[in-house]
Amino acid sequence: MRIYLHMMNQLAVQKCYYNLVKHLVIATLSLRALETPTNEVTSLGAIEMMYEKYIQMSKMMSRMNYMPAIAAGEITILLILYAGGMLLAVYNLSLQGVPLIMHLYGAILVAILSVGLLASAVSYKDKGAIMLSFLNVLSVLLAAFAGSFYFGGVIDVSYLLEMGMGFVFALITASGCLVYSIRRGE
Repeated sequence: MRIYLHMMNQLAVQKCYYNLVKHLVIATLSLRALETPTNEVTSLGAIEMMYEKYIQMSKMMSRMNYMPAIAAGEITILLILYAGGMLLAVYNLSLQGVPLIMHLYGAILVAILSVGLLASAVSYKDKGAIMLSFLNVLSVLLAAFAGSFYFGGVIDVSYLLEMGMGFVFALITASGCLVYSIRRGE
């Protein structure tokens, strides 16, 4: 029995080594496809280049107390909420159950991110960033206020339009915060 287990362990180690070599070959071929033909970059050079791009991206997103990262997250969630809201309208889904709960949780996450955006702008003490992020919070509040009436049972088109206006202004101000913090940040 012991010999059998020992052989199975050796087989498992060989299989892991085989998979490791296979993935290394795939990664090397993938990295060679990314290389530019003008310079002779080895696969290690391509990894270093990708690492440098990662460092540049993380430095850019960490400017002004992570304002670009928070704004990018808010924009992403806003666009997902837009797609979900349009699916509710296009497929004529009811305003109850799982789609409504997902929309509400997404809106709560956007509100938390907008307050976090304001907090990072206030801690950075830049008046332009504070103004943009304050307008972002007001836009999210407008959308949330109108959405609470619309989804709360008062089915009126004016609340739907106010929610849409709040969404558009929140998207514009979050994009403004993203661009402003990337351009003005350290």
